[in-house]
Amino acid sequence: MEGGNHNNDWWEFERRGGILNGDSSDPACDHYHRFPEDFRLLRLLRNNAHRLSIEWSRIEPSPGEFDDAQVQHYREVLEELRRRGMAAMVTLHHFTSPTWFAQRGGWSASGAEEAWLPFVTRVAEELGDLVAAWCTLNEPNIYATQGWLTGEFPPGRKGDLRGVYRVLSAMARGHDLAYRQLKRITPAVPVGLAHHKWLMLPAEPRRRRDRVAAGTAQLFMDRWPVGRGRLQRVVEAPSDFIGLNHYTGSLVEFDPRRPQEQFIHRFNPPGTPESDFGWAIRPGWLRRSLEELEPLGKPVYVAENGIATMDDGRRQQFLIAVLGEVWEAIQSGVDVRGYFHWTSVDNFEWAHGYAMQFGLIGLDRETQERRIKASGWLFAKIAEANALSRVDLGG
Repeated sequence: MEGGNHNNDWWEFERRGGILNGDSSDPACDHYHRFPEDFRLLRLLRNNAHRLSIEWSRIEPSPGEFDDAQVQHYREVLEELRRRGMAAMVTLHHFTSPTWFAQRGGWSASGAEEAWLPFVTRVAEELGDLVAAWCTLNEPNIYATQGWLTGEFPPGRKGDLRGVYRVLSAMARGHDLAYRQLKRITPAVPVGLAHHKWLMLPAEPRRRRDRVAAGTAQLFMDRWPVGRGRLQRVVEAPSDFIGLNHYTGSLVEFDPRRPQEQFIHRFNPPGTPESDFGWAIRPGWLRRSLEELEPLGKPVYVAENGIATMDDGRRQQFLIAVLGEVWEAIQSGVDVRGYFHWTSVDNFEWAHGYAMQFGLIGLDRETQERRIKASGWLFAKIAEANALSRVDLGG
């Protein structure tokens, strides 16, 4: 969203040709300069909360060196949100790391979590009075697998399973350290993290080997190592709430011909609609994901959910269906406190550049003009009513 971040690992990844179609994240949505306009539009769409990130490489451009001007910039951002009547859920690490941190090995290097803590501390001390909720890390499981297993994220490594577990271990420790520090500095502000839930379902539930394959795949996606030989669910990390990011799922079958993929074959359910990402779209999977969290007894925020499509009519249908599933989850006892749609404005979607459109607000990349889509106005109606049943969903 921000654009113009030249001092982090993604900018270097971009320059090495890591982005689809050679797209550039500068200026992206130029949100760094246009945040007042964007927040005005979001308030027009009746949003009462907004999830955003603070760019580590701006705050700490060199190890131990903090940029007061950038701290002040983010203070202005958060003050503008408050002035517009929107609560801020602030994410401290959303995939990007300063160049200096990446050059040391990033989250796979020894001492990574200690190197991150000064940034967390400075942000909490300077900006904590404007924050409604802290999200320490975004999708550690996706960050690790895409960066060290598939090579689609920086540092672009492939097949490094040990690297995946090193990264997840460091991020687990980093979250724990950040949680304690944030609670010390801002004790009244809830702290959690955003966990990506990609449902893994047995292709044939009556076939034991498919059930085992799906269970193994789900274990890999849902858990991270926290000690010698011990596994702990991400959502059981010290937290005051659970942030759930969910988009899709897969059917899973055992396949002895795929040793490099842990003998697992994943595929979309036949006949299921797909997003432009090729992801299966089943709104009911969000309710299933939410209900799996209910036994943990913690408040839940849907921190990300949406559909990549250039057909805004599909997005409208999706919103009605998926928010109905959230309502069903609440009725079944899940303590859902909020829903954050991914995304507000059509954005620079990581390695896919501008090819994927998730936004409720369209973007003219040449002029930076924003245009609220019909799906945005629909979302505004639902948000204003805080209900589906009292909304005219036809126009």
